[in-house]
Amino acid sequence: MAKPSGSNGDDIGDNDAETQKALVDIDSCQNEIDALNEKASEEILMVEQKYNKLRKPFFEKRNDIIKRIPNFWVTAFVNHPQIQLDESEEDCLTHLKKLEVEEFEDIKSGYKINFHFEENPFFSNEVLINHDFVNFASEKSKKMKRKKKSINKIVPNFFSKVSARFKFMVLISLHF
Repeated sequence: MAKPSGSNGDDIGDNDAETQKALVDIDSCQNEIDALNEKASEEILMVEQKYNKLRKPFFEKRNDIIKRIPNFWVTAFVNHPQIQLDESEEDCLTHLKKLEVEEFEDIKSGYKINFHFEENPFFSNEVLINHDFVNFASEKSKKMKRKKKSINKIVPNFFSKVSARFKFMVLISLHF
């Protein structure tokens, strides 16, 4: 197999001074692009935070309207194409009266989902909370090593399973 050649017929793989300089220049240019992208990410984050605060009254208004629809949440979950529920999960969800997604102040670090239930035979807590945290290994590797973990608090094992299935649906339904 033939090796690619440079404009003067030399192998590109040969690390002459001009090639090394070009590689250093490419790296420097990429660092400038990365810095600009980081600045853009920070500004986008500030805009997201601003609009999340502006959306909050509308989410609350929508939650009030949802309360007027019998079995809204169980119907939404049962009819979602990406969620499969067994009978006990459906029974549990008939008692779900409200869902709230609260992003942490630094929305890059995560959010929590509050599941508000009426009295039911499945658990005694009125509110079940699912916290999702996003951890970054280091500033330099944050783009490459995004690590997510879920920590369930006050949630019985049964609801942990249900909660994991609903995250995608909850975020879509509350943020459409």
